[in-house]
Amino acid sequence: MGRWHAETARKLGARVVGVVDTDANAARRLAAQFRGARVFTAVEELFLEDPPAVVHVCTPLPSHVAVCRAVLERGAHVVCEKPLAPTAEQTRTLLAHAREARKSVCPVHQFAAQEGVLKAKRLLPELGTLSGVRFAICSAGAEGADAAGRDAVVADILPHPLSVIASLWPQTRLENLAWDIIKPAPGEAVAHCLIGAVPMSFAISMSGRPTRCAMELQGSLGSLCVDFFHGYCVRFPGTVSRLRKIAYPFTDSARTFTAAAANLARRIGQRELAYPGLAQLFSRFYAELAQGTADSAADDVTIAIASARDAFMLAMR
Repeated sequence: MGRWHAETARKLGARVVGVVDTDANAARRLAAQFRGARVFTAVEELFLEDPPAVVHVCTPLPSHVAVCRAVLERGAHVVCEKPLAPTAEQTRTLLAHAREARKSVCPVHQFAAQEGVLKAKRLLPELGTLSGVRFAICSAGAEGADAAGRDAVVADILPHPLSVIASLWPQTRLENLAWDIIKPAPGEAVAHCLIGAVPMSFAISMSGRPTRCAMELQGSLGSLCVDFFHGYCVRFPGTVSRLRKIAYPFTDSARTFTAAAANLARRIGQRELAYPGLAQLFSRFYAELAQGTADSAADDVTIAIASARDAFMLAMR
């Protein structure tokens, strides 16, 4: 992820001043791609000369809190891969530390910044009365992992759908969601809860194939399908007729093909080779820093996402 963060930052006009890795050879390989980037094996060394304004933290989760605190204490803002911290309490403490340092922390919840999610937010009122929200996630991220490792990947994935819920339904108290979870095996979970009066389900699998990450919104006037891997949204009409029933395998496939093709063309034009939403998230954060408009309310959302994640994983035990 360090590579994708650095390349995305450069595309947005940032200057990559250094790469930190405990493996100096790995740091050299990445730094070689950015003119003038220096190599360090400790984050503190970054600030001895030509200190950065923003540090992107792409280290393993157990190191996030220590690395982020070291950066904040030295006067830089932070962009940190999700989850921001292992627990909601640690998340709350870290964000409080950032406020004391008068710096901002941006967790990488890029799904909520995707074009497809933004389109879904605009189209949501056109669905009429919602009858269901379904997330389907099949990941290859736990291949070769033991039971604890498979569950850990589930925990790492959860901030993505939770951030989407926070974006589409900002009035929802994520930390108060009551989860009913079936866990047939490590790394496998089917979860249900209510968003207001609307049932929501998560189907998360480390073994289901092909890999997939999508959300379906079902309403009285139609439905939406959001593909998070590619960042697009498809709207399906709610027309009911015999002809519609006969034709929908073809018409719905055509709608999906058209949306996917247009999205691919957009991504090629924007040189968005992977991780849709990452550039939009970074661009927004950089702009807020430049304009001094960082919103402290975003910290409350980050804490709510972390709290909902904790509750989900507790219910999985």
